[in-house]
Amino acid sequence: MADPRTVAIVTIHGNSRRYGGAYASRYAWPRLQISQLRRYTPKGFSVLAYGHRLSEEHADFLRSCPEVTYLTDAPVECPQGHVWPLRNWIVARACENFRHIVMLDSDAFPVAYGWLDRYVDALSDERPLAAVQRLENTDTHSDRCFVVFSRDTWREHELNFTSEGVVDAGARISEMLERKGLDWHRLNRTNLWNPHPLIAGVYDGSIYHHSAGTRAPFFRMNQSLRPEGRDTVEFRRERIMHVALTHEIHADTDRFIDRLIGRKPPLQRRRLMNNGRALMAEFGLD
Repeated sequence: MADPRTVAIVTIHGNSRRYGGAYASRYAWPRLQISQLRRYTPKGFSVLAYGHRLSEEHADFLRSCPEVTYLTDAPVECPQGHVWPLRNWIVARACENFRHIVMLDSDAFPVAYGWLDRYVDALSDERPLAAVQRLENTDTHSDRCFVVFSRDTWREHELNFTSEGVVDAGARISEMLERKGLDWHRLNRTNLWNPHPLIAGVYDGSIYHHSAGTRAPFFRMNQSLRPEGRDTVEFRRERIMHVALTHEIHADTDRFIDRLIGRKPPLQRRRLMNNGRALMAEFGLD
């Protein structure tokens, strides 16, 4: 079993310009993530959080949380707004004082009790990593949205969360282990209802990841819908659904998770799209 006092949960929060302002205030991922961590994680855990282009409202909230150390002194530049270089820095900071590290994207959090013991106990010399694997995004590698490993693994295998030379940040981790003949514990999507093939995923019944919580929903699986960087009618539908699902997870988290995993009936697509269109207009996202 994991001692929560030896666990650091590391995360990087931010606000994109287009999805900032009143939209970010209503759909506050830092508040939702901390709320879910407090609910499903034994007391004693610590969070190391960094804000990149984060609103003062959300930064003030994180500073007010007793379990959060809010970091502001990153020595790493983030080209074109990408935060991948910060991941190595914040993990190195966590390894100074903690035995186990949990990496969470800003729009990811637990949705089941026992998750921490489950994935720390899954680690071994032969399988030193537990991580989400998003097969639905054509990915066979580990995804950085949820990763668990030990301080010893970080140091012994020189894990690297930068995205240079790989398709996505996080991919390098599993590739490095596999080259050494090691395996890793995979968390795959377990939704019974999929309102979108990638957005709003529940993994191994324990971890939720929204996908693009603070930005437009650009993914590898929908790149063909946005030729030359221009929004098509099809990609606008992606944006509408994305906003609708963002509303659902924040409006009633438990009820929405119950719909995704089959405890409650799904919502009609027409209802979601109508709500999404209204929200797009309300927040000026058209």
